[in-house]
Amino acid sequence: MLDYSIELISDQHELSALAARLDPDAPLALDIETINWWDRKAERVALIQLAFRHGGQVRAAVIDALAGLDLDPLRPAFELSSAPKAIHNAAYDAVRLSNHYRIHVSPIHDTMLAARRNGERRYSLQAQAQAHLGLQLNKAEQRGDWSRRPMTRSQLNYAALDAVCTLMLYEDQIARGLTASYQMREAAQAQQTSLPLGDAPHATPVIERLVVADDALASLAAGLNAQGLALLGVIAQLPGRYSPERLAASSGSERVGIAGWIIDRLLGAGTDLDADTIKLEVAELCERGLVRLTTEHRLEATDSGGRLWHQLKPGEL
Repeated sequence: MLDYSIELISDQHELSALAARLDPDAPLALDIETINWWDRKAERVALIQLAFRHGGQVRAAVIDALAGLDLDPLRPAFELSSAPKAIHNAAYDAVRLSNHYRIHVSPIHDTMLAARRNGERRYSLQAQAQAHLGLQLNKAEQRGDWSRRPMTRSQLNYAALDAVCTLMLYEDQIARGLTASYQMREAAQAQQTSLPLGDAPHATPVIERLVVADDALASLAAGLNAQGLALLGVIAQLPGRYSPERLAASSGSERVGIAGWIIDRLLGAGTDLDADTIKLEVAELCERGLVRLTTEHRLEATDSGGRLWHQLKPGEL
């Protein structure tokens, strides 16, 4: 049974008081929730969740980022403190804090990166919590509306627990001798250039190189990796089936049906997909013009996306 307290921070006085309580020498776990993440121009950070130890007890703070708060009081803890900031998939969370608030978190211990470097194929936070902490995370709220105010108690608990699990996973990884430093400069580069198809971590490439006859399609395909191709395939084969939130929540290790078959075929059976990684890839597909959102808030491939998938998909799909 986890024992930790939760506080919701929704005004400036509460935020300043929280910042004053943060120990500059103690590890801090960090997580965020976003809205409109599939559209980089409309994307916003909805919550910032912190977990830390105070007097040996685990504390969680959920900061309402939609409340118009000035986040400058957090800069000393996020940017100046030499204590590690534990983030699960820093390419998502840390980069968005940089993009939206010009807050450059450092130093970062990326718990997902540490798991991958340790050779683990199931590296999502849910899988890692189960494997190393003995915790079953309920991800039902993953598809929740993070713009809704007031939040439900279930949403608040879900948000806090992700940060708490990240802190505990960090402590477990350090005890096992695992390290994984993440540099923000690498994150900025990763935003602009995706990995080549065969270089996606733990992915089994279905082709050695992208061979696209149409020059316009070849330009759209440049830099597309196996994860992006798999998600394009799911959307192209099942148009209108998934909302962005549902796709991010249901394409991980518990995937089934046609979507599961496509992802397993391109990435390898049993290969994990972290929800934040899915968000990054879907946003990239939308920005490339390969995928779009319908008026019913469902994902479908554009004409270019459908033709590209038809050219690149394995023969049995």
